[in-house]
Amino acid sequence: MATETTPSSAPAKVKRVAIVLATGSYQREAPTTVLRLVEKLLQRGVDVNVWAFEEAVTLTNKDQIDHNEPGSLQKVLGEKHPNIGRFIDQMIRAGLHGAKLDWVSCILCVQERGVEKHQMGGSIVGTLGDLWKFVKAADRVICIPTYR
Repeated sequence: MATETTPSSAPAKVKRVAIVLATGSYQREAPTTVLRLVEKLLQRGVDVNVWAFEEAVTLTNKDQIDHNEPGSLQKVLGEKHPNIGRFIDQMIRAGLHGAKLDWVSCILCVQERGVEKHQMGGSIVGTLGDLWKFVKAADRVICIPTYR
């Protein structure tokens, strides 16, 4: 539920959510779950700011390659393997119901992984200062860590 209780017991609408994401694609299902959450928040008119670090910076790698699922899994997973970056790009550009998505990837993490020059249009390479701005402006903060 995207509401909170104020001292007067009147529900206050959440207008902005910050998500801190450290898990990349193909490691866990967390990025997929986060993207589903982001999509629903945007549909409800909530602005979402995602700050990606560690392996999560690979999610916005524009050079991801489409490929087919192995034949033995196509009946279960479908023919095409989903390109998670394309889904992020669509949500950044969509502006669903007036809400917007800002996606910032940590500059140190993109440099360490060699994907700084491979970030898709619409995503931004930023610093911890951007994270601070997102957290400071948010009504809610969700942190998805890396599980090791």
